[in-house]
Amino acid sequence: MYTTSIPNLHVEYRLWTSELNFFKEEVRRFEHQLEALTNRNKKGGISAGVEQFQNRFIRQKEVIDELKHKLALSERQLASFVKELNGLGLNSIRMDNHVKLRADMLTFRKLYAELKNEFRKFEVVCC
Repeated sequence: MYTTSIPNLHVEYRLWTSELNFFKEEVRRFEHQLEALTNRNKKGGISAGVEQFQNRFIRQKEVIDELKHKLALSERQLASFVKELNGLGLNSIRMDNHVKLRADMLTFRKLYAELKNEFRKFEVVCC
């Protein structure tokens, strides 16, 4: 099982949150690109693909928000625990309370990379 110090755990939460913020902004850019593709390409047959990606992008933003919420809850729990410790021995205490979050982040990254690759292929095909 993965363990880490409390300060490292806090840093990891912050990194994950920043990463999720980046992904959400990237999805917004993809949505704008999708809109531009739709406006430029009036061919029939791409509308099903456009709708599919619109729905997938909406879902990705929801998943990102869900992960950020889980991270915020975990961060609050960590802060409460640290407050109880009153700063004593923070670096020596090992925590393993985010194994599920780590797995969720790894799964998200994998699925997001697949979506991104599929969208890039769609951009090439429809233009």
